[in-house]
Amino acid sequence: MITKMNKSLYISLCALGLLCVSCNDFLDALPDDRIEIDKVEKVEALLTSAYPSDTYVRLTELASDNVDDINGDQNGNYDKFSEQCYRWQEITEGDNENAAMVWQGHYAAIAAANQALQSIDELGGATTDELRGLRGEALLCRAYSHFILTNLFCLNYSKQHSDSDLGIPYITEPESTLNPHYERPSVAYDYQMIEKDLLEGLSLMNDAIYENPRYHFNSKAAYTFASRFYLFYQQPDKVITYATKALGDHPESLMRDYDIMQSMPTDNMQPRAMQYVSEGEQANFLLLPVISNDAYYFQGTATGARFNTNHYIGQAELFFATPWRPENPQAAESQYLFRFYWFYSQVHDKFLLPKTPYYFEEVNPNNHIGYNRTVVVALKAEEAVLNRAEAYAVTGQLDKALADMNVWTHSFLPDTLTYVSGGHYVFDPVFEYVVDYSQEALNRDLTLELIHKWHHTYDYYTPDRPMPRKHLHPDWINLTEGSDQECVLQCLLLLRRLEFLHEGMRWFDVKRYGITIYRREINSALNLLTLTDTLEYRDPRQAIQLPFEVRGAGLQANPRPADESAVNEYRDWAPKGEIIEFKK
Repeated sequence: MITKMNKSLYISLCALGLLCVSCNDFLDALPDDRIEIDKVEKVEALLTSAYPSDTYVRLTELASDNVDDINGDQNGNYDKFSEQCYRWQEITEGDNENAAMVWQGHYAAIAAANQALQSIDELGGATTDELRGLRGEALLCRAYSHFILTNLFCLNYSKQHSDSDLGIPYITEPESTLNPHYERPSVAYDYQMIEKDLLEGLSLMNDAIYENPRYHFNSKAAYTFASRFYLFYQQPDKVITYATKALGDHPESLMRDYDIMQSMPTDNMQPRAMQYVSEGEQANFLLLPVISNDAYYFQGTATGARFNTNHYIGQAELFFATPWRPENPQAAESQYLFRFYWFYSQVHDKFLLPKTPYYFEEVNPNNHIGYNRTVVVALKAEEAVLNRAEAYAVTGQLDKALADMNVWTHSFLPDTLTYVSGGHYVFDPVFEYVVDYSQEALNRDLTLELIHKWHHTYDYYTPDRPMPRKHLHPDWINLTEGSDQECVLQCLLLLRRLEFLHEGMRWFDVKRYGITIYRREINSALNLLTLTDTLEYRDPRQAIQLPFEVRGAGLQANPRPADESAVNEYRDWAPKGEIIEFKK
């Protein structure tokens, strides 16, 4: 049986040839130092290394429209890596979450999967239920890491462009030579290979081999991954098929239990964040323990406060701009509605959801040296239901889309709101100090009428008048602005933005739907100081630049604008001190 606690075997990793030239000395020793994988138990242990130990979350979260630049250079609460992510620059700074570490971590996982597949063949092939299950897991792991790398370091899949867009090397065998040379295939080729591995892996799944299935590609996780893959691959019928397999007949029974989190202490985010990633939470299909400092950035500290989700975005585009917003124009009530934390002072301004716990792995007790870690919910029930809702909406099945969206709302929103005399809803959980209040029911059901009302309450987003609705320019679906379908998709994208806050997924939705991002410098007095940049659909910078070590080893770089200094056409677009308007 595979357990979470199995230790990784230190073996030859084919991907190291893709990482950096400085690996040569290490590679020179490998032919004599390999560990022979000659037992099923060793294959099991090896597959614990087939999951990435590094996370892309901060890389893509800070690149998305979930963040602003607060107070510019006067705000010292940032690091160079975060600024490079925010400005869509080449990542040159060292960090646990930088591009090189993400590249290395995912190719190392691919290498472990490839070695497991070869070792299964050397054991005589997948001749038992356990070996077939292990082969299926290895294929799913290989498909998953390639999928993540393709969507990070390449432009999004497009039927019009992906045959010529640069992909990433798709590695299917353990590397046996030093300094191998790799070419970059097309994005279309990568997707074809991912699909091949995915389908074979799905056919071999066996949940019975896992003692702790939430740390492995169990069937619910695998079907949810398939629904994401086909969503990005623009095949909505298959999204519906696989999301339904993940969710079963009663998707509401798999949604997250927020009542447990609500009963936890309110003095800090850690207990609720730990519950969010708990293996006991039924909504968590696949959990990835990773080396990361993200907990500092997405909890209530000043760390990373310059580039983060602030209350301007929270008010204008997220929590205060939903179809459920009470009629009272004062928006503070939404803090109870969405159970978020607002950390505000002279040095930081963050709107946060408790998702990112902090753990420390001590490797030297004498010197207290170790690694900062967190746990990422890589695949979950909420994603499966929102993926299916989007597929229904794309195919015009709006009633079914609304039904799935309401499964999500009944989980994410409380069934009652706390109403305070005087017209305000109580702040929760940080400011829970009002005693004169009463409860009233909250209608969580989305209808086409309610969505149209919300849709027409707001104009489309402009950087000086931010709104939750943004112009959509997908090249894979014809949308008419103001149509029922567009209204439902606008609302669905808002739901996805709320659900995946601090998880890095918004960046991929921005790419898929051709949403333009504006970079604004804003001060703490609610003034727009200037626009510094913009990013439109298929801007080359939507493909994160390959690490310089990889390019130095001969892999072709991603294209960049001919003159990157010329992309800042929006600099000084607005007069200094122009006030952002939040209401129409």
